[in-house]
Formats: sequence, C-alpha cells, structure tokens
Amino acid sequence: MPKISVLIPAYNVEKYIARCLDSVIAQSFSDIEIIIVNDGSTDGTAAIIDEYATRDSRIKIINHPENCGLMWVRKSCVEASSGDYLMFVDSDDALKLDACEKLYSQAVANDADLVIAGAEFCYSDGMRVPKRSTLNYGSDGFGVAKAMLKNESLKYVWGKLYQRRLLVESHVEYQKGLNLGEDLIISFTVARIVGKAICIPDVVYEYYENYTSLSRVYSEKHARDNIVVLLKTIDLTSAISGDLRELSEVRAVKRFHALIKKRKVKNRHFVVNTLKELDALSLVSFKSLTSLLGFRKGMAYYLVFHSDIASKLVETNS
Repeated sequence: MPKISVLIPAYNVEKYIARCLDSVIAQSFSDIEIIIVNDGSTDGTAAIIDEYATRDSRIKIINHPENCGLMWVRKSCVEASSGDYLMFVDSDDALKLDACEKLYSQAVANDADLVIAGAEFCYSDGMRVPKRSTLNYGSDGFGVAKAMLKNESLKYVWGKLYQRRLLVESHVEYQKGLNLGEDLIISFTVARIVGKAICIPDVVYEYYENYTSLSRVYSEKHARDNIVVLLKTIDLTSAISGDLRELSEVRAVKRFHALIKKRKVKNRHFVVNTLKELDALSLVSFKSLTSLLGFRKGMAYYLVFHSDIASKLVETNS
C-alpha cells in the first residue's frame, strides 16, 4: 500500500492539468499513488491525463460518464484510494516538490492524524502571497473547527494531509451536483473525529487564481448551494460543541449579507426566500440578528434583508 494517496478532481482543465501533474509526479517523496477522477470533461482533459498515465504507473484514472460535481468527485477519489494518508490537490493548482515529504514526515514525527500546511496564493498579476494557519484553541477537533471559524486556519481541503480514517470514519455526507463550499462540509465533518492536528509553517501548496473555476462562476444555483453549505456548517460545528454554534451562525449571516451585496441586492428576495424554503429564516430575524451582531449592526442587517427601501440604499451606495 502507498503511504500517500494524492487525490485530483478534474473537469475541463486542459489548460492547467499538466502543471498540476508535473508537480505531483516530481515529488521528492515517491511512495504515492495518484488518483485522478475525470468528471465528464468535454475538452482535452481526458487525453492529457491518459497520456500521463502511460508515463507513470502510479496514476489511476476514474472517468465519470457525466458531470457529477466536485463534491461527488472527491467521494470517488477517496473510495478509489488505498494510501495510509490522503491529500487533495485541485487540478488547476500545484504542489511544491517536497510537499508530500514534509507533510508525511511531520505526521509521523508528531503522531498527528491531520497536518495543516501553508499555501502560496498565486494571482494573475504575478503576485504570490503565502498564507499559513494557526491552532490557538487546541489541537483536537474543537480547536481545528474554532480556528477555521475565526479565519485563523485555512478551510480548504487541499494543503492538508489526512490520516485515512478521518475521511473514511467521519462519514462525510457527499452530495451529487455540489460544486461550491464542499470544503466546508468535509473540513468540519472531519474535525469531529480529529485526535491530534498540527500546523506547520512550510508552504507546500500553490493555489492559482482562476477566473473560470467553478468557485468563481456565479449563478442562483451556486448561491443556493452556498446557503445550504453554510446551514450545514452550523449543524456540523454545533455537533462538535455548542460553544461553536454562535460563531458559525455569525459567519453564515455575514455570508448571506455578502451574497445580497455581491449582486446589487436583486438577490435579496432570492436569499430570503431560500432561507424560508430551508426553514432557516429565523437566522435573519430581528431578534437573532441583534443578538448575534449587537443592536446597531443587527438592525442594519435586518433592514437589508427585509426592507425594500434599505435595499435601494445599499444598491445606490455599492
């Protein structure tokens, strides 16, 4: 069995997949398998990954006959893997050449079931910004979840090394068709059974800004998915500890507010109606908002969510 399974979801990434695979194949730590799930790509992605598979026997390809969504692809990746440890790499990103070596050595040396490393955010203007995580509230699941909620730890599934049991025994509820926010569901589900997590300062992952990626394409479906994921996050964090519920609710409300402003408030009714449909309208009630955000800010948020006049003011000033 390989020590590490590198899990790569791929959908219409013919421009980027070679960069990703080159970085994985060249890893200084060679005891890996590379699982690529082609999620019904319609461009040249399949041909590229097939060509790489002829050159490296560690590559295993799974082809979805139709597009199932990023979360379902991650499920297929996990199920096809056999490594002691698992790590996700998105197909438009890349690994530093010693990423697997550093992550694995730290996991073994510290007897950790989750290793969180730094990532370099690579922007289209050439700027590269390193971002690192911290665990200031403990190394168990509670500490991991609270650090993510307070934006002190990266919430993405990539840039981390998971002991196999975390992604198998946590019983992640994978949803077909979900492309946005799956990181949150996986990360907070896994946090429930984390025994010991560590953060390392090493930057091992290169995240590339890609304006055509699924996470950047806006649609009402994506907005609804975002709301569904945020509500699920409240449930998952509450299951870890009731003390995390308020943090999770504040984060969700602020994101609902951002969804409205992002699209010039024409989505205000969509957001409110979606919350009503999902039986979560109480989160943006006057009582809830003022309790979570304080009276003045809570009042301001309430008006944006519920008042046509306030919506027009937001539109004018945005």
